[in-house]
Amino acid sequence: MPTPARRVMLLVLHPVFALTGVAASVTGPLLPSLARDFHLSDAQSGLLLFSIYAGMASGALVCRGNYARILLAGCAAMTLGCLGFPWVSRPLLFPMAFFYGASVGVPMTAVSLFAGRNFLARRAATLTLLNFTWSLGATVGPLLAARLLAGASWRAVYSVLAAASVLGALAVAFTIRDSEEIPRATAETAGFRNLRLIALFAVFFFLEVGVEWMAGAWFTTYILRVTAATMAFAAAASALFWGGFLASRGLTPLILLRLTPGRLLQGALLAGLGAASLLVASHFAVLLITSIVLLGLALGPVFPLALAAFLDRARHTSDSRFVLSVSGFGGAVLPWLVGGVSTHSGSLRVGLFAAPITLLVMVTMLPLLGVSRQVASPLLPSLEPAAQPSGDALP
Repeated sequence: MPTPARRVMLLVLHPVFALTGVAASVTGPLLPSLARDFHLSDAQSGLLLFSIYAGMASGALVCRGNYARILLAGCAAMTLGCLGFPWVSRPLLFPMAFFYGASVGVPMTAVSLFAGRNFLARRAATLTLLNFTWSLGATVGPLLAARLLAGASWRAVYSVLAAASVLGALAVAFTIRDSEEIPRATAETAGFRNLRLIALFAVFFFLEVGVEWMAGAWFTTYILRVTAATMAFAAAASALFWGGFLASRGLTPLILLRLTPGRLLQGALLAGLGAASLLVASHFAVLLITSIVLLGLALGPVFPLALAAFLDRARHTSDSRFVLSVSGFGGAVLPWLVGGVSTHSGSLRVGLFAAPITLLVMVTMLPLLGVSRQVASPLLPSLEPAAQPSGDALP
């Protein structure tokens, strides 16, 4: 495919991916407003989050075949989801929330898989830059919510997203074209070993995305309960978490000049464990905000580092749809779990103890994944060989 065509496609993929970041991250800042208008308890709010994020996970499963067509269909579905969700009646709230989540999950997954298939020479670098753009969108989401909550209804947020989705669909229709892919055939990607590879990374991503969305979904509510902040301020404050994501993904290339990807991943998880522990122990606004920023900084590099490690070993890029789908269910289950524990215990702080516990489990999984070995850098692929040696397999 000619280089100018690839550049045009990237110019479209980045804003579309950023849009999915906005659509995914606004749920947390808008959760107090949704809970008020639909009269939801913490457990019911957790079920609402589960419906949205389970929809995102289910949307990932349909991403097989021509990713360009799937991306176009996803943008069209997101338009319908954004238009319908704000005006749904209470009996249809949870089914519509699932549809909205699926409408976001399809294009979000399709962008990653399209890049993995069509940008082989610089696949990891392309994925990392796209994740940086997604983080930018996720940071804008809470700020957009805060701005519109200050002078309008939460429904206005979804109207803006619907209009942007229409523009995204039009841009995709005229620019994005997919190509065929030849599956890899190595000892590591055959039979049981390939299934084991998929299963291990699926569990890891289930926990990683679960922690991300647990934090993004509940921070606004948590800030409101711990501090005397206004709704708009609490929504804006949650943007600090995604802002930490954005900053760390921008700094990661510089860090990788001194650290291997495996060591950076290990250090990021340990830092995240410390930040999550500080979060649940904080009783003062300053410590609370500090822990939120630190947690975002720590978790930012984890997903692209781990995803690049998986794609280096997977037989086919479509294998990653299983990993991404399971990870999406992690983003559904853990926020739901926090809501249930909060209602049962009477304390949202108790529910958020799930964050440090989950990160501790992820740290213990690193030896099983084999990512502590010297693997190709997801940010500096030009310094690494084009193909991984067959010995770079999971233990």
